[in-house]
Amino acid sequence: MTRSERLIFSATVEIRAAPAEVFAVVSDLRRKAPLNPNIQVIRVELEGEEPVREGSVFYHRFHRGARILEYRSRCVRLVAPWLVESRSETGPPFVVRVTVESISTGCRLTQQEEVEVTAELLDALEPPTTEVRPFRDSVNLFALFPSARPLGVEIRTFQCERVARRLAGELQSWLDGIRAHLEEATLLAEWP
Repeated sequence: MTRSERLIFSATVEIRAAPAEVFAVVSDLRRKAPLNPNIQVIRVELEGEEPVREGSVFYHRFHRGARILEYRSRCVRLVAPWLVESRSETGPPFVVRVTVESISTGCRLTQQEEVEVTAELLDALEPPTTEVRPFRDSVNLFALFPSARPLGVEIRTFQCERVARRLAGELQSWLDGIRAHLEEATLLAEWP
C-alpha cells in the first residue's frame, strides 16, 4: 500500500426511546462500552470532571479475542443530544462519529468509524488464521515486481473491503446491544 487509504464503516439502528436517553448512553463510554458483545471490558474511565464534554478524555482497557487493548480517546465534538465525535490517541488515530436523529418511533442511532489504513493495521485487523501470514507475505512480494504491483494493490483493496464488512457487522451487533438495553429500560420504566 503506497498511498494513504481510509477504512470507513458504519451501522445504524432505530431505537424506541427518547433521543436524550440514547444520547446519555452513547456519549458516556463507561455506559456504552459494556454493551459491546465483541469485547470484554476491563476498565473504562473518564479522566477529569463530569459531565462528558468537548475535551473529555476516556481511558479504555479491554479484552478482544486473546489480546488486551488499551488506549485513550478524546471527545472532539459534542452537540447534545444529537452528535458526539471522538478521536483516539493511537497511531494511526481513529475517529468515531455518533449521531442521534429523532424519528416518529423514537430515534435513529448511527455510528461511523474511520481510520487511516496501513498494511500493518490491515493485517492486524484480519482475524488470526494460518492463511493470513502467507497472504501478507504474497502481497508484500508484489511490491518487488513493478508489473505485479497493480495486482498487489487490488488484493489490498479486496482485503480492506473484507475487513470493513466484518467491522461493520461487529458494529451493527454493538448498536443492536445498545438498542436492546435501552428498549428494555424504557419498557421497565413504563411498567405499572
